[in-house]
Amino acid sequence: MHYEFLKRLEGYVPEHVRPVTRAPEKIAPVELKAAIDDANLTEMWDMILTLDYSVSDPTDLSPEKRDEFLNVMSLLLKAFDR
Repeated sequence: MHYEFLKRLEGYVPEHVRPVTRAPEKIAPVELKAAIDDANLTEMWDMILTLDYSVSDPTDLSPEKRDEFLNVMSLLLKAFDR
């Protein structure tokens, strides 16, 4: 094979390999809840938790669902913070 062809393959990532990305900044759940309360989004917190996740407290969720919920709420907080 030609060296130039092989040289272009250095940055290749196979389909089955998931590229590693930097983890987003995580806010502690207590700090996130306080920030949500400060932004007057407590009703939205309760509504999303109740309607979408069918629980009244994030600690009742599985770890994966809790992370999902907290990510949604942190994105919502960023959107309303602007």
